[in-house]
Amino acid sequence: MVNARKEREKALQDARFKVNDGSRGVEHFYGITGESHGYFQNRVAQLSRGKRLLEFGCGNGANALRLCGQAMHVAGIDISDVAVEIGKSRAAESGIDNVDFFAMDAEKLRFENDSFDVICGVGILHHLDLVRAYGELARTLRPSGHAIFIEPLGHNPVINLFRRVTPKIRTPDEHPLRQGELELASEFFGEVRLSYYHLCALAAAPFGASAFGNRLSRMLNRLDRRLFTAVPSMTKYAWFVVIEMSQPIKRPGI
Repeated sequence: MVNARKEREKALQDARFKVNDGSRGVEHFYGITGESHGYFQNRVAQLSRGKRLLEFGCGNGANALRLCGQAMHVAGIDISDVAVEIGKSRAAESGIDNVDFFAMDAEKLRFENDSFDVICGVGILHHLDLVRAYGELARTLRPSGHAIFIEPLGHNPVINLFRRVTPKIRTPDEHPLRQGELELASEFFGEVRLSYYHLCALAAAPFGASAFGNRLSRMLNRLDRRLFTAVPSMTKYAWFVVIEMSQPIKRPGI
């Protein structure tokens, strides 16, 4: 039986990549997220040197093509055939031969057990069935490997209001992560590290990446770090979390 959720997701992503580069028209508001995404990108680069890397939700391949300069090999998967073909064309045009792109379901990977040293993704887990996705991550990650993702959180009422008034840039089945879904990762990995970003910094979002917006977001991100250290219960109201998982638990049948 065709999975209706996945068909909806595929149709939206195919349509998005047919008309543009996959952007959604709200990138202005993401100007404050440089700290979280910078940490994520630096950590992936550090972990992937000379390693075999898999990227979930590779889109048009831009991130995978950046990483293939230091990784031994990069595989990118996406539910969108359109996006994958763009990635393949970009790799061919650049003469890059240590990257491969596949149209593939992240909940049912066509890779052997223990295939990758590093698995990463940007804003992809919250589109997936997490029991299946975590299970596939643990299965295909080598015992010494690391999985790292940056994902939106679903507890902040202000952010949730923004999501409700911008339904056309989202898929109906996506689910920004909540605390229980983060805790679920511990059933599949022996070590899970969570780093939270952007609560007070949300006040800088209307100013985007302007000079003033950058100064304000840096100041407010510093305040966020102090707040999250002093009051850990506030972390769930952050905008983004970086999830680092290691020591995969190998469980047959998942």
